[in-house]
Amino acid sequence: MTAQFATIFRGTLLSITVFSLLASAGCRRNKTVNPSTGSGSQVTTATDPEQARRQAQSLVDQGKELYRNDQDEQAVDLFKKAISQDPNNAEAHLRLGMSYAALEQKTEADDEYKKAIELFKKRIQADTKDGEAFFYLGEAQTFLHQDEEAARSYRQATRLKPEDEEAFYQLGVSETRLAHYPEATAAFQKALELDPNDYRASDGLENAKEGTQRIKEGKKHAEEMLKKQQENANANGNFNSNSGPRNSNTTPKRPTPKP
Repeated sequence: MTAQFATIFRGTLLSITVFSLLASAGCRRNKTVNPSTGSGSQVTTATDPEQARRQAQSLVDQGKELYRNDQDEQAVDLFKKAISQDPNNAEAHLRLGMSYAALEQKTEADDEYKKAIELFKKRIQADTKDGEAFFYLGEAQTFLHQDEEAARSYRQATRLKPEDEEAFYQLGVSETRLAHYPEATAAFQKALELDPNDYRASDGLENAKEGTQRIKEGKKHAEEMLKKQQENANANGNFNSNSGPRNSNTTPKRPTPKP
């Protein structure tokens, strides 16, 4: 077997393996993978824009599976190839950033998140009812610690996709980071309504309720301290008024001289 044939064979085998893994995983956010598009030397640049977009999305789906299996370097290669096919594929930039982060390449990861945010916003401008775009926008903003922006994006995603349990869960996480515990509680409760077996939402709900209780206790303690301060101030004021001279104009008596 020649070296060139061996390379092609390995590329084909990897494509078939990844496709099989995707078919068995059944991730609800994945699109159908095109088995004719793989990684390695077999990926070619499509001349037709629509074909290029399809090939790019196929590469993104394969890269997501590699990422889930901790094959981060291979995932980076596929996401880069997806971007070369379709530079405006916002999800490819988001996933590339996540893979860079897994490899502890923070600068590269942040650059990709910023690019993803830019492209997802363009997607939303083109279609303001694109719930998936709002969800992914929230993810990119979360990775950049833009918690307020992320909460707004996730909130809009839940409005557009009210059956999206993951969107409600992520909204709860963002609201928790912002210490918006009542809002977080409501989001986690909705997530559990949609999926009662989501243990992450159960844990999040418990934490949000504890946060709400801490705020109530803290507020009560602050009110009690303020009340005590006012009482002490009033008591000191009364003491000072009672201990002062009764008549400052009274001239003290002179002692009687001895005879």
